Amino acid sequence: MPRPPEITADAWRSLRCEWLWVYRGAVPVCGVWSAEIPVPAGVFFVEQGSGRIRADGKEIAVKRGEAFLSAPGPRQHWFAPGTRLLSVGFRCLWPDERPVFRAGLNFAAKLAKLRTATLELFRRVHRGRRAVTFREAVKPATKALATWSAREAAFLEWFAVWSEVLNQNGIEPEPRVAAKGRRSRVEQLIAWLDTRPLDQTMPTLPPNFALGLRRADQLLQQHLGTSLRGHLERRRLDAARERVLAGEGTLKQIAFELGFRHASHFTAWFRRQVGVSPSVYRTGGMEAA
Repeated sequence: MPRPPEITADAWRSLRCEWLWVYRGAVPVCGVWSAEIPVPAGVFFVEQGSGRIRADGKEIAVKRGEAFLSAPGPRQHWFAPGTRLLSVGFRCLWPDERPVFRAGLNFAAKLAKLRTATLELFRRVHRGRRAVTFREAVKPATKALATWSAREAAFLEWFAVWSEVLNQNGIEPEPRVAAKGRRSRVEQLIAWLDTRPLDQTMPTLPPNFALGLRRADQLLQQHLGTSLRGHLERRRLDAARERVLAGEGTLKQIAFELGFRHASHFTAWFRRQVGVSPSVYRTGGMEAA
């Protein structure tokens, strides 16, 4: 087995990890191709049925008993009727918002060790449950601090196995860019923008920031290829997609939370950005990601 690359303690502490779900259940929408949707990093195991994934310009078949290791990014999927999955989704990013793992993913394989770890994660997160739907898994919840801490520990133990399995398959973390000079300003900008309310689309700068709006906009364009306003708009679109797919409230409620006065304005904006209406996106979307 190749020796895994090492990182410093500071690099480890700089990671931004967000555990999105672990679920086990039937695929609700089968027999049709989904729209092209953005997915986070993760894995799903086909426990019954089969699936096909379109990503990175190729189509991958996933058979019963196999796992699909998913790269963060756009994809389409199709599942045979009656398909059941065991799935984990998460985000793990460097401070400049690049994913820690990307290259080499999007492939199917039999991964017994990772399946065992995923079953254990499911057991520890959903105690006493045999099946949990995607919507249940991503539903907002309020829990005791000790419970959240136990969940965090369970996900980190799973992540250790995930990282080991990736290393065994020749997949290494993306290199971390050293935080120096302008890069540190980029990180400061991103951290500030990510604290802004989702209904705020007018860019502002951190208190006592050394640059003006125009220069800060240029800096973000140089390093991320997007403007301050574009970054805020992408955050709002990501939140809209997640809330629509998770069924978090009516479209009117989602529209209001994201700064739209009327649901019709939200629907028109969503259609321009995604290519389909929120209702169509929810029906054919990522519930089985």
